Amino acid sequence: MNLSELSKSETIKSLTITNQFATDILLLNTPSEIWQYLAQNIVEKLGFEDAVIYTLDSGGMTLSRMSGFDKKKSFNEGEITTSAIRDTSSNSMTIPFNEGVIGKVAATKQPILVKDTREFESYIVEDETTLSELAVPILFQQQLLGVIDSEHASVNFYTEFHLKTLTALATITAMKISQIIKVDDLEEVIENLEYANKIQDALFEIAEIIFKTKNIDEFYQYLHQCIGRLTLAKNFFVALLKDDGQTIDFPYAIDEFDDSSTFTSINIDPNFLSITGYALAKDQPFLLYEEDIQKMLDEKAIYIRGNIPKAWLGVPFGSGINKGIVVVQSYSTEFLFQEKDKQLLMFVAKHINNAIERMEAKQKLQFLALHDPLTNLPNRSLFKDRTQHAFLHCQNNRQDNIAILFIDVDRFKQINDTYGHHVGDKLLIGIAQAIMTRLRNTDTLARLGGDEFAILLDGKIDYETICRITESILVATASAFNIDGLNIFSSVSIGIATYNNSSESAEQLLIDADHAMYQAKLKGRNQYVFFEALEEQNKSTNVKVEYDFDNAVKNSEFIGNYQPLIDFDSGKVIGAEILVRWQHPKLGLLYPDFFIPILEKSGQIVQLDLYMLKLAVSKLNLWTDWLPKQFKLSVNVSTSGFASKDFIGYLQDQHLISADITDRLCVEITEESLILNVDAVKNHLDILKSINIPVALDDFGTGFSSLSYLHQFSLDFLKIDKSFVDDLNAVNSKVLILEAVVNLAKSLKIKTTAEGIETAEQYQKLKEIGCDLGQGYHIAKPLLESDFKRFFLNRVS
Repeated sequence: MNLSELSKSETIKSLTITNQFATDILLLNTPSEIWQYLAQNIVEKLGFEDAVIYTLDSGGMTLSRMSGFDKKKSFNEGEITTSAIRDTSSNSMTIPFNEGVIGKVAATKQPILVKDTREFESYIVEDETTLSELAVPILFQQQLLGVIDSEHASVNFYTEFHLKTLTALATITAMKISQIIKVDDLEEVIENLEYANKIQDALFEIAEIIFKTKNIDEFYQYLHQCIGRLTLAKNFFVALLKDDGQTIDFPYAIDEFDDSSTFTSINIDPNFLSITGYALAKDQPFLLYEEDIQKMLDEKAIYIRGNIPKAWLGVPFGSGINKGIVVVQSYSTEFLFQEKDKQLLMFVAKHINNAIERMEAKQKLQFLALHDPLTNLPNRSLFKDRTQHAFLHCQNNRQDNIAILFIDVDRFKQINDTYGHHVGDKLLIGIAQAIMTRLRNTDTLARLGGDEFAILLDGKIDYETICRITESILVATASAFNIDGLNIFSSVSIGIATYNNSSESAEQLLIDADHAMYQAKLKGRNQYVFFEALEEQNKSTNVKVEYDFDNAVKNSEFIGNYQPLIDFDSGKVIGAEILVRWQHPKLGLLYPDFFIPILEKSGQIVQLDLYMLKLAVSKLNLWTDWLPKQFKLSVNVSTSGFASKDFIGYLQDQHLISADITDRLCVEITEESLILNVDAVKNHLDILKSINIPVALDDFGTGFSSLSYLHQFSLDFLKIDKSFVDDLNAVNSKVLILEAVVNLAKSLKIKTTAEGIETAEQYQKLKEIGCDLGQGYHIAKPLLESDFKRFFLNRVS
């Protein structure tokens, strides 16, 4: 405030008024209190006849009268005896911009001092006794909040002292109002975030109840607990329409005051409905307070059994035979439900409806549990069950023979690497369909996992029949498959095992067929081999691989390929995943899908885990001169490896030797690792966190996962399986689930990595969703060490 043009006494008076005002409003907490005090203070301290505060409307083009005070004079025998200040805030008025003195001040953001209204051009006369007027804008950082206006019956009443003092008061007021608005906005944001997190946690929990509970009664109990964590649910019930809508049943009810007799079945009379029946009949949510309920009772629109609540919230759900309502009540004025409670209950009601329909979906769930979701073929579990039954029939002489064909797609990994996983998936579907055309009605084709299939030939079969069917499968799968305009050539290798009197079990037959299939691959692929025809020393490729493994470790035949990880925000390469390859001296380059299952069965997988960890540490030591400090090299660790003491001991030792190297490691584990030994997993996670080695959960969403794992385990990264990425171009449930998972991960401070990014569209969509990191062929394929270094340095430059 520039007071240089005022006299010393005016300056002191102005400073006294403004300083006192600034001190006083420190104790005020709401804008309305401040507006009131400002108007009153102006009249009291400056001797004005009136003061009115106008505030900016939400539309930004009009002002509304917010508060006001004037000085009412009393006369006694012609003399002024008292001068009472009167609150005039109740007088309403709206003023558009550029209309009158106030409107012009608002439009120009400049004060106007009218010494004589009769000489002021275009002055709007509202009161002929007004001869002077002073209006000052209330501005914060040039943003208009409102206008202070004062009128007086004398000419030349307002002075430069009044103008400067009023301007100072307006500035102080604007700063205080802005501060309150910012605090209120921040509190609202925090409240909304807390409420959103609270809802998100509860909704995930409610969604899982369907799979946790064995029956609907148990579901209602869990549901009640979930609702109780979101809002007051001391009084809670669920009601269902029964008998074609003729009665209302209460399968679950908890109430503080009303006993179970209140919740017996109600026969519906359309002319005389209970409050529950009324909401069901209207088929819309109702939030009613005691006065609303009493009015409806007086009008005989409804009746109530039991006590009248202070607040009643009911939300109908479903339709037809599954129609019902979920209700919460409050008998205390200390807690009254609000609109946000109604919105929440509306969402929860959908889940209740889903639970009731659960029994109808039982057959679908059973199908999903026993079939492969990609091909809709029987899965390993169902295949084992059918082969076991057929094997027992053979043992009991109820049928003569069975044969098991173990099928593996040749060079499937290369097809995936070349064309992407979405093409690989479609190829698997095409191969399954081609095989089905060659089978009989009595045969069973199953997908065991990955690119492995199995066939049970049942019924009347002999050697010639087996060969004929197998050869027709080889022909059918050797033809080109047209996928997305591409002609993909593939083939299969088939191992065959048949029942005989010396067969140990159905499971052993499958193992034997598996062994024979590996021999078919070693012979050049695209052929079949009978297990029985193998020489004794060659009956198990597994044994050969197990034997070669020890030499492979000694001779450093396992090498690493490195697939870059990029940060979506910066576009920088911030890490890589080391992927194992076996450079076999006789079999050539072997991919992990060939030898990993064998090593897992033999128990040698832990040795490979340690080998790859040591390789990663070695590379990080070699790369220190060109890698940034924040770079992370991710190493895949098997379920057995993560649980082993050797694994965790090696990392602890390396941390003591060179913490700056282990700080650059990241351990990737599968979802299976989390559930097989929970205590050991938690212990090892804690140890890794203590030595600053982050842990990533790989292939999230493919098998055992539950969102609750994210709360149970201390994880740093979440690698979202490519099956979610593949479907990003379509509007479907996977996209919604992906967005929910990313948001949940952010709330838990877990970074998300999207795997299998193969197109620019997927890259952009994942970036928009909020994924932190990305990996896939669109960025770079797995690279040899020299190629990776070149890629990284080119990216940096």
